[in-house]
Amino acid sequence: MQRSLFVSLYGVLSLLIAVPRVSAQPAPGKYLPMNDIRDLVLIYQGGSHRIDYNAEQLRPYVVHEDRFGNRDWLFDGFLFLEFDNGKGVSYEVRGNAPLTKKEDWAWLAGRHFESGKGVAALDDCIASAVAELGEPPFRHKVVIGVPEPPRGQKDWGELDGHRLDFSNTEDRIKAGKWYMDLVKEYFNRGKFRYLELAGFYWLPEKSLQSREVTRALGDYTRSKGLRFYWIPYYTAQGYSEWRDLGFDAAYLQPTYFWNRKIGDERVDRACELARTYGMGLEMEFDMRASVKAKECHRDRGMGYMSSFRRNGVYRSSAIAYYEGGGGVYYFTKTTAPEDRAFIDTLAYFIRDRRHRMLDGAKPDFRETFDTKQLDTALWNVARSGKTVVRRGRLVLKGTTRLDTRGLWDLQYGTITVRARICSRNPEAKACIRLLPATERLGAWPNSGDMFLMNYVGSRPGTVACGANTMQMNEVKLHNIKQSVIPVEGLGDDFHTFTCKWTERDVIFSVDGTVANIQEDLFDSRFPYYPQGWPFNCDRFYLEISTESPTDEVVLEVEMVEMLSD
Repeated sequence: MQRSLFVSLYGVLSLLIAVPRVSAQPAPGKYLPMNDIRDLVLIYQGGSHRIDYNAEQLRPYVVHEDRFGNRDWLFDGFLFLEFDNGKGVSYEVRGNAPLTKKEDWAWLAGRHFESGKGVAALDDCIASAVAELGEPPFRHKVVIGVPEPPRGQKDWGELDGHRLDFSNTEDRIKAGKWYMDLVKEYFNRGKFRYLELAGFYWLPEKSLQSREVTRALGDYTRSKGLRFYWIPYYTAQGYSEWRDLGFDAAYLQPTYFWNRKIGDERVDRACELARTYGMGLEMEFDMRASVKAKECHRDRGMGYMSSFRRNGVYRSSAIAYYEGGGGVYYFTKTTAPEDRAFIDTLAYFIRDRRHRMLDGAKPDFRETFDTKQLDTALWNVARSGKTVVRRGRLVLKGTTRLDTRGLWDLQYGTITVRARICSRNPEAKACIRLLPATERLGAWPNSGDMFLMNYVGSRPGTVACGANTMQMNEVKLHNIKQSVIPVEGLGDDFHTFTCKWTERDVIFSVDGTVANIQEDLFDSRFPYYPQGWPFNCDRFYLEISTESPTDEVVLEVEMVEMLSD
């Protein structure tokens, strides 16, 4: 189903470095890389039925401020496009809609560059943000949509005294080049401080009788040092041949958000196809992702994020964002906590992938204690108690604590610790847990913790797994989200304690057996979480601690592994 069918109801592309057209088929198994524009949002600005996209309206696309007041840059790419002038005239071939003419094309180009709106407003908005945040660590890129010259149209207009006839392929190409030159002239005239023209976008979402046109326009775009982009819908005609069609970057629409007859496996399948053909992915949502929507599709919007995380899209692929024409603006203005959580989660993934690329991804944390001393570049050690490393094991004696705060933390991933309880003292305790790095919701327990293993000597042979939150925690008797599981040979053998943490749930396992599940609260209201699900609000670090009235060995650890997701 084509996206354009939905835009009029409510009415975000990520982009990358250009890839030379050297082969009809890219190497399989890799997404379109995010070397240039990582996260490009689609801005439907042109038709008279659209919002103007002034600086105030563009602010949420440039800078995201989460519900805790934290601010950071958001999208690094902006695609300005339009398929309908708001008066029934179409910039692409759609049914029996009247076709645009030269004056309509000229009006659209000028619309994108009006003073105080569109591209000019974006530059002003970035300038204001620079005064608050400092210079961005990237150059904001602009891509402009190119109308389709319909095959067979004879009344489009004249160029250089020649009346164009779109039955002639060369005339169609000539019109496309004219529009590109006009846009480039507007952009150069604007002398924008913070923007760079990255290229042009082909408006039709399938290849139908335009192969020679797109090939020629792609070559022309590259001759200007720019790039040519395309976003076909799921399995659209020509999607797998996008390079041979002349494009430098293409993104596949899963078209999953709107139609509930489409199964939940659709986004995973789109990811698989995008990998096969070297494409990027598009995330799709609109105001129906709001809990206030009459027809709520919030779960579908979250489905994109879950699939993109699961399929490695956030780590390695360029992403485009269709948001319904004002969706991001809406979600940053709503007061519904679920809606703010939705846009905050999306912004987290965008910021995290940017920092991962600009700063260099930290290696996944793995410690096997194969040195003679504890690595203080990885661990903080409390002065009380005693920790030693011997024979490939971390030994914790008496009452002590070590953690990775300020040295290593993560948000979402798999955390695994192999450890053995050594003490049989009924007063001894041991705990392995994750704690919030910045405590955005307040001091413990408000910001939460997740414990992979909590051992109390008075209950030998068992450990607890679970979480503490503001309303449900260990200081409120019989009111904690935990499970107690018996572990055979707890004091004799090493056991594996694992926490699998996603934006939707936290699953704790002991020796591969699921012991406790904390489910997400994105689509449910739980009265005992009045400040929201705390495990989507912060990055968490690892803490290992023991407590004993004597200087005995309480715990031995032979492996710690944290794999960020």
